[in-house]
Amino acid sequence: MTQADGDLYFSAPGTASVRWESAGALVLVEWEGWANSTEFAALLDAGVRALKDHGGSRWLADCRRQKVLSPADQDRADREWLPRALAGGLKQFAVVVPESGLAGMNIRDRLKAVPNSKLEVGYFDTVDQARKWLAR
Repeated sequence: MTQADGDLYFSAPGTASVRWESAGALVLVEWEGWANSTEFAALLDAGVRALKDHGGSRWLADCRRQKVLSPADQDRADREWLPRALAGGLKQFAVVVPESGLAGMNIRDRLKAVPNSKLEVGYFDTVDQARKWLAR
């Protein structure tokens, strides 16, 4: 891996990649499509690992190309991933909204249950908007 690759924690072509981006001091998830249960769990685990490895608190999820996830996987993320991410230091979560209206609605529905005192969530149309919000 070259320096330009950053710290790659997960990569599944056609699904998503997860890396630590030193310049923004954030976990960057770039969705490329649909994730099965195993891939979804692995990418979330990779993000938590990156947060902990770097003492990070920010997560940017570029979900523009994300497809709808199974309700069971979303439930598991709420129940297992979110508490681990918060314990790992997550404080700000920027979401670039999916092109799929249903996928976007699902993300908003899931994250609105998290109190702002625990996690600040922002929704954006572009990656640049999300980066600016995280950098403030």
